[in-house]
Amino acid sequence: MSYRVYLYNLKTQNIIAEIPFSALSYTYVMDEAGKAEIEIPIGVPKVNGDPLTPADLFPVKTGIAIQRNSELVWGGILWAYRINLTTRTIGLTASGYLSYYAKRHTNAQNGVRYKFTEQAFMMRNFINDVNANNGIGTNTSAIVGTNMVRTRYWNPYEMKPLADVFRDLADDVSAFDRFSNTWSGGYFFYFEPYWVTNGVKIGNRVRNTIDRRPYDSGASLQQAVNCEFGEISVDGTGLVTHAYAIGATDGLASLTPFAWDDHPQLLAQIPQVNAVLSETGTKHPVNLQYKVRSALAFGNSPVVLPTAVTYPDEFVPTNFKPGMFVSVTTDDGFMNLVGAEYVVVENSVTVATDGTDRCSLTLIQSDLFKETEEE
Repeated sequence: MSYRVYLYNLKTQNIIAEIPFSALSYTYVMDEAGKAEIEIPIGVPKVNGDPLTPADLFPVKTGIAIQRNSELVWGGILWAYRINLTTRTIGLTASGYLSYYAKRHTNAQNGVRYKFTEQAFMMRNFINDVNANNGIGTNTSAIVGTNMVRTRYWNPYEMKPLADVFRDLADDVSAFDRFSNTWSGGYFFYFEPYWVTNGVKIGNRVRNTIDRRPYDSGASLQQAVNCEFGEISVDGTGLVTHAYAIGATDGLASLTPFAWDDHPQLLAQIPQVNAVLSETGTKHPVNLQYKVRSALAFGNSPVVLPTAVTYPDEFVPTNFKPGMFVSVTTDDGFMNLVGAEYVVVENSVTVATDGTDRCSLTLIQSDLFKETEEE
């Protein structure tokens, strides 16, 4: 396996250097930026032959892209680094492009108001507005519609981080289609690097799925065949029998929007357990009702989290994007999962010195996503 790591200028998109590394790891996380940790020697030459300087590692100015064979598999922004004068190395810490949008916000003076607007296009519009105001030039041409419209208000001086806005929009499956008897809307979204000019310029783009339903990775994970399941955790701290959601006013209404519901079947098994959601960015009761329903769905049963570590080079890391589902067979003598369907929540990739890579996968049972598929 061949890995290459590039430093580039986020504004000009020009590659600064291809950097050799002594340690490399990177992660994909559902609805989060993910991160990369890279250790490089001091004195790395740039493409022009001069040695790398602190100006070339200026945080936020510098982008990082990781290539596996011929494919760019991870990209993000350098936020910090540390210098080890004993080993003469520099440890780079980068976060995915979404981390930039945690530092940009909804309009402070005028606020933002969308009425009956396609939810994914709201994200596209926010990014395009940032691009026009000294952003990182995220390409939005791959954003597709979900065929669901939403109404959203962000008040003046609310200044909600755009990364949170994107997560809220992606997780909103509050539309019910009575013809198909399914809840619809929402999406998974991914920021990624791409070649603007092969070997010369690197850009970043965002793409999304058409809904929030897990989709097939085509992978089957089997204990002692292509992976090891180091542990399986069962967590009941998120069990919920009664959910309450408290929203925010739209700046005009005097009453705070509120919604609640319960889960009678679970309440018949366990004592009452409440979840109170403070949804300061939600101003409409119908959206609060979705939040309540979602909390009850995810709190319906204990969360089962198997952790699998794949054998070297058994799989391509990009085949395990968050939101994909895999078949899991553990044969552990206790849980005994056989062909069970689990969804990737996080994929942490570690690259060995010989170039081989392993994926450490955090999985969650696909049943927790069923609330996006049926009433």
